[in-house]
Parts: sequence; C-alpha cells; structure tokens
Amino acid sequence: MTVSDTPPESHTSAAGAPETHLHPGYSLRQRYRIDAFLETKGQANLYRATDEITQLTVIVKEKNRASERTIVRDALKNPWYDEFTILRSISYPTVVKAVDLFEENQRYYLIIEQLEGRDLAYFLTKERVTIQQSCDWMIQLCQSMSQLHRRQIVHLDLHPGCIVVTPDLQRVRLTGFSRSLQLPIMIPLAPSTTGYSAPELDSRGEHTIDERADIYSLGVIWHQLVTGYHPLKHHRIDGLIDFPEVTEFVPDINPQINSIIMRMLDPEPRYRFQSIDEAKRAILGLFHNTPFYASFITDTGVVREANEDSYFVQDWHYVSQTQHKSYGIFIVADGMGGAQAGEYASALATREVAQVINQRFEQFKDQLKELNIPEMLEESIKKANRSIYDAAKRNPTLQGMGTTVTASVVYQGMVYIGHVGDSRGYLITRGEIEKITRDHSLVGRLLEIGQITEAEAAIHPQRNLIYRSLGAYPNVEVDLYERPFVPGCRMLLCSDGLVEHINDVEIRDVVLNAPDQWRACNQLVNMANMRGGEDNTTIITVYMDELR
Repeated sequence: MTVSDTPPESHTSAAGAPETHLHPGYSLRQRYRIDAFLETKGQANLYRATDEITQLTVIVKEKNRASERTIVRDALKNPWYDEFTILRSISYPTVVKAVDLFEENQRYYLIIEQLEGRDLAYFLTKERVTIQQSCDWMIQLCQSMSQLHRRQIVHLDLHPGCIVVTPDLQRVRLTGFSRSLQLPIMIPLAPSTTGYSAPELDSRGEHTIDERADIYSLGVIWHQLVTGYHPLKHHRIDGLIDFPEVTEFVPDINPQINSIIMRMLDPEPRYRFQSIDEAKRAILGLFHNTPFYASFITDTGVVREANEDSYFVQDWHYVSQTQHKSYGIFIVADGMGGAQAGEYASALATREVAQVINQRFEQFKDQLKELNIPEMLEESIKKANRSIYDAAKRNPTLQGMGTTVTASVVYQGMVYIGHVGDSRGYLITRGEIEKITRDHSLVGRLLEIGQITEAEAAIHPQRNLIYRSLGAYPNVEVDLYERPFVPGCRMLLCSDGLVEHINDVEIRDVVLNAPDQWRACNQLVNMANMRGGEDNTTIITVYMDELR
C-alpha cells in the first residue's frame, strides 16, 4: 500500500477524539481526498478535503468508534446521524449543506460543504462592522433560524465561530449543528458555548428550552458586534451576564436597535421575542422607518426653447403614539406634441397618477388590508392615459399630444415602479447601478434583440422614436417593477434628456461620489448640457439614509 492508502493507527484521547490524524492524500470511501488536518474540536477531528467526483472542497468531521457507544435498536448509531438528518431536512441557501455520512476503519465521518469566507469571530477581533452591516447580517440569520424553527429544530450552539461571512461581506451562512435538537426537548442540557448560551440551558429544568434560546444567543452576538463587549470577560459566578445597554458604548445609536438587542438578551424567556420571525419583523421595522430624502431638478437644456418635462415629489409621514407610517411618490414625465401640448400632457400625467395613489393610501390607512402597490400604480397610470386621450379628442389644439411616465412609490422597504415610454428608473446599491425599466423605443428594442450596440444607439437617427406612450390610445400597457429599497440604496428617475448624453456608469459615479444628492443632480444636468443639451432633462434621486 502507498502512504495515502494506509489508515493511520487509531488511538483515542481522553476527550474521545482520535489522537492520530489522516495523512494528506489519504482517500476516504475512494472519493474524499484529505488535503489537510485543520483542528480537533470537541471530540472530533476536522479536515479539509477534495471531493474527487465534484472537485469541490469539503470539510470532513471524524469521530472514533470506540468513544461512541450509542445503541439504537441494537445497532451502533453513527454519532453524526442527527446532525446529518437535520441538515438534510433544511436545504436552505444560507445553511451549510451535508454531503455524506458513513463509517470506515472503526471511525465515523460526516462530510459537509466548505463555506467560503471568514467566521464572525474574525470581525469581532480584527475588523469592526457598521451598524447597517450588523442589521443586514441579523436579518439573514433570522431567516436561516426561521427555517430551522419551522421544522421544530433548535440550534442551541450559536456563537461567532459558527457564522461564516462571504468574502464580499454581503451574506452570512450558518454552520455548527452538532448540538441541534428536535423539539420538544425531554433531556437535561448542559450549556454549550460559555457566554453565548441562554440562561435556561443551565437552569436544571426550571425553564422550558425552545427556540427562544436561539434568540438569546443571536442577541449576544449582535450586542458584541455593535459594542465590542465580550461576554466571556464578564461571566458571573451564577452563569448570568449583566449586558450593559448598547447606548453606553454607542450613545447616538438608533434607540430602536438598543431596545431590540436588549429584549433579545432578557434572562427570562417570556420577556424576549417569542419567535424568530417576531424578532425579524422588529429589525425590518428599522428599515421601514428609516427616513428617505429626495433631490430633484429640471432643466430646459441648450437646444429647446420650452420645457415639456414635469415631475412630482412627495414624502409623506404619519407619526402617532401607536403608528409610524410613511410613503413616497416620485414621478417623471416627458411630454410630446409641441410645447403647449407636451407640457399639458406631462403635467396631467403627474397630477392624475399622484392623485390616485394618494386616494388609495387614504382609503387604506385605517384598514388592516394590505395595500397592493403594483395594482395601484397600474390603475393610476391607466387613468392618466385615458384623461390625456380624452383631452386631446375634446381640444383640436392638443391632438397628437402624449407623454412618457415613470412613477415610483417607496413603501415599507420596497420601491415599486410603473413605467410607460423611454424615461428611466435606476437603482444604485452596493456600488452597482441597475437599469430597472426598459425603454419603449425603437432603439431600445433594437438593443434588446442585439441588432445594434450601445455606441450605435447613442447616435441612431431614430433614437427619440417611442412606440408606447400615454395618450396615443384609449388603453395602455404598463410595465411594473419592484425591488428592495433599504438603507444605503439610491433610486434615480430621469427623462431621456439625461441618458442621451451620459451613460449608466457615469450616472452611478456622479451619484455615489457627489457631496450630496442635490449637487449630484446639478452635476448630471451640467454634464448633459456641456455635451449638447439637445433635450429637456429632469432628474429625481431618492436616498434612504444609512442606519446609524
């Protein structure tokens, strides 16, 4: 035999883990090639290996048979069986995946996927995260935990080492399921990771152990992320920890964040959030109530004598002792049909759309029924279309008039857009710009089917010819879009006067680098005018503030 084919001699440590390690190159099950020994953790050896069938990197978890004499139905049970079964039952993108389970050479093995990135412990010692980032991660962790709890599974060992952050810092994934159990729990439990375990795990049956234990552990992790307060350094003899208010470390933190964290950390389970979904709703509520700010500008340009663009901006907030409601309406319309007719059409469109949306919000503000924002946008735009069409039929001087419309509603962490024509809606987030709307123009269609390039589109002689607008026919088809709109996001609506001269990357760079959004609007208009200013230019930017 070669070295890689020979299993090492097996000895068992007092802790139960095999004292000898598998050699690099050793093949398990003629499939998993050992690349390196990583560490001994608890009673298990951990290795990094290559799955030679998929060529993916995996983690091998190993226990010695002699230390695991659990008898189930007169058969020796693989000690990894419960963890393997739990992971296979979840199958959720942010939860580590189980690959294989087997016994070989008197040892038990569990194969799980290798998660890319660093664990959360790194960020607690080497790199501080923003409040916004911590909220994003907590929402993702709540979503992962919700998948467990819906299946009556509790993790019971949440700590920074079992949470892995992807290299781009945008996603967190959950691992470390060796202590996870199915509810109800009928056996006494010892605390898991000191400082992160819920107090009821050490209460000798005085409290019910359920999903609220995981909520406590998440609270400890979040508290440490925000404050740097290490629970192991302040562990009391009775097992409890006096967690200081978050505000003692971050005096200007959003008070709601402090309240949510301290509620998660309550020693009494009945005073915490009673479900992980309830905790998630509380965190999402921070996003819903985060203020957003609008900046806007309209300019005639260099060539045109009149401005046929119209815009509408409304930021509405209702705050009482029991409610905090807010929504925003933002509309850009680019009229056509001559100065007077074009101005009239775009003004009528913005007025009608805003009026219908406000009426619908007024009707539903005291009702529990959920608002259907896309349906509301479609109704308002179709009503505006009919009004313009009817007005042109009544008045010969207005015949042939029409307008584009790009209308947006910002509401409860989402941005909704209704769109007709070639004005545009963009979303700028995480340093990237997304063109949400599609142009209802000849050039836009040629681009979509690959007939012309972006460079050719910019100089195409028919680039202003659109095939869908308001007012041309009694009925119109409305494109509807929706995207998450969270702190740090920016939305930009504009008429085509901007994009005739400035490309998407330039728009992104100006919006992200300007000292404020008002100056971003000014700079974009100036750039368009310096490059020819052939059309009117209207811009609205909406920025949702960072959680601080």
